[in-house]
Amino acid sequence: MLQNPSRRRAGFTLVELLVVIAIIGILIALLLPALQVAREAARRSQCTNNLKQVALAAHTFENSKKHFPSSIRPAGLTPLPRIAGVTLLLPFIEQSNTFKIYDQSKNWNDVVNLPAVSTIIPTFLCPTGPKPERLDGLPEANPWSATIAATTDYSPTIGVDARLKTANLVDKDGKGFLPKNEKPRFADVKDGTSNTILYAESAGRPFVWRKGELVSEDLVKTRVNAGGWCRPASDYSIDGSSYDGKTSPGPCAINCTNGEDVVPGGFPHSYYGSEGTAETYAFHNGGANVSFGDGSVRFLAETIDIREFAKLVTRDGNEVSKNEGQ
Repeated sequence: MLQNPSRRRAGFTLVELLVVIAIIGILIALLLPALQVAREAARRSQCTNNLKQVALAAHTFENSKKHFPSSIRPAGLTPLPRIAGVTLLLPFIEQSNTFKIYDQSKNWNDVVNLPAVSTIIPTFLCPTGPKPERLDGLPEANPWSATIAATTDYSPTIGVDARLKTANLVDKDGKGFLPKNEKPRFADVKDGTSNTILYAESAGRPFVWRKGELVSEDLVKTRVNAGGWCRPASDYSIDGSSYDGKTSPGPCAINCTNGEDVVPGGFPHSYYGSEGTAETYAFHNGGANVSFGDGSVRFLAETIDIREFAKLVTRDGNEVSKNEGQ
């Protein structure tokens, strides 16, 4: 039987197929940014929860010991044990097994402590940050190698650098909530726990980051003296930086750099000595998370004036910042 020539075969023409492909491409282009925003919102929420858990752990520690967990850091290069306050939080964030194998009579880099300090602690890492498997090394080692300590993206803000006061960038310098070698109490925080930062993001260490850009993959040539969760040097003072993140101190408080490169001048650093060189830094768009002494977590905009940020760091400056975060 002859086929009716007026009947057309079912299917797409080439033009129709190209139109459909173009429409699908447009839809994907529209959906991908929304999907990325949703994913970052989820990661930022998890980061907030991590900081909340760290702050609550500090409160539980205080309830047990009657003081907050402060780092033990004998001055200078010393064989004496250096114990990070964050290490003392391990039993309170469901890491008792790691804490049990940590020998506090020895330094964090001692071979006895390597099984403990090399353990990645998810609660200490922001999910937005890169390279969760990155390791830190012993700062005085020559040659230096990133082979010892798992890292943290959250650390105590131990104070405000006096250089900022000298430069008239802040009203007051001084101690933060958790200064080293002390047993901080609620009574020491005269500005109020809801007005004083306990822990803040300083992410990506020991790699040096500036304005969202990784300076170098080579940690032997470029690194922040900080990163390991077991290191008291990961606690940091607020020094600020230039807006390009290349020099310190300076007027930028958040997200210009995660710390000063300790390599060019050699170690110990000409100013910081054997102390850490980190700064407040996050991989979230527009700011960083911080936890306050009352256990709350707030997102501070990276545009915050360093003068206002310093008010949130000092514990007894008798000042209240105009910036309350989000």
